[in-house]
Amino acid sequence: MTPRREDRAPSSWSDATGESREATPIGDAMSSLLRSRGLGSTIDLANVQSVWEEVAGPDVARRVRPVGLRDRELVCEVSDPAWATQIRLLGDHLLTRLSEVLGGTPADRLSVRISRRSEA
Repeated sequence: MTPRREDRAPSSWSDATGESREATPIGDAMSSLLRSRGLGSTIDLANVQSVWEEVAGPDVARRVRPVGLRDRELVCEVSDPAWATQIRLLGDHLLTRLSEVLGGTPADRLSVRISRRSEA
């Protein structure tokens, strides 16, 4: 069913001065607002988390979680020291895949920390 003309979002609008403006997608507007408030790394981390399984593969993604992003360093958390070693070895490959999937990467370094909580 095609939406009625009055139900569709306008592609442009007029501001208080009558000047015509282009509509901005809400996602772009929110991203811009959050970045202007210093929350760019939060957005970047959410983007990494949203594609992590595609980047790392399902087996790795079940055992390794991206948990932080600061100063272009992606922090991943694992529950087992053996996985920490594996991820350190795969770090460059994971960062390359992130760049491919996201069309650029917010990180150029990867670090690993071992979780203190145990898995049941």
